[in-house]
Amino acid sequence: MKRAGFSLLVIAAVMALASPATAQRGGGSKQVNLPKGPVRQVILKSCTTCHGLDAYAKYALDRSGWQKMIESMKTKGAVITDDDASLLLDYLVDMFGPNSAPVVAAAVLAPPTPEEATRAKNLLTRSCTKCHTLQRVDDNIQTPEGWVNTVTEMRGRGSDLTDEEAAFLASYLGRANVQK
Repeated sequence: MKRAGFSLLVIAAVMALASPATAQRGGGSKQVNLPKGPVRQVILKSCTTCHGLDAYAKYALDRSGWQKMIESMKTKGAVITDDDASLLLDYLVDMFGPNSAPVVAAAVLAPPTPEEATRAKNLLTRSCTKCHTLQRVDDNIQTPEGWVNTVTEMRGRGSDLTDEEAAFLASYLGRANVQK
């Protein structure tokens, strides 16, 4: 269960870093990112353990509709306190209420920056070359989600990557492979 929870957290991070979604609101486009503030922790703790960020942003519901959605998620196993549910409800109505257009996912993968490439190489050298070569990693082309699975598996086999490093590395590898 712990491994699955970590995998879902990494997937959420990858989605946030590698696949931003856009929505048309008021004639302009808006990038949907994980919000700042207390609602961020609610989303990470209660929502993204089961689904990605786009899952709750593709609807344009009123307060009642979002309340029903939250209640539905609770029946499917989401764990959320009443206070957190209230905070989440306010955020969802504000960001994805009836006057907003549904979010349409965009498969936009920003190429890694030189700084990200350097950081990734350092992490790979430190953590991955204990068991195999960097060439093995470089030759392995996967989707961002595939890299989440691989990085999670390698952590289960003893890789010393932290949660944040694993999320970064999975995102980087997924984006770097697109450039090949």
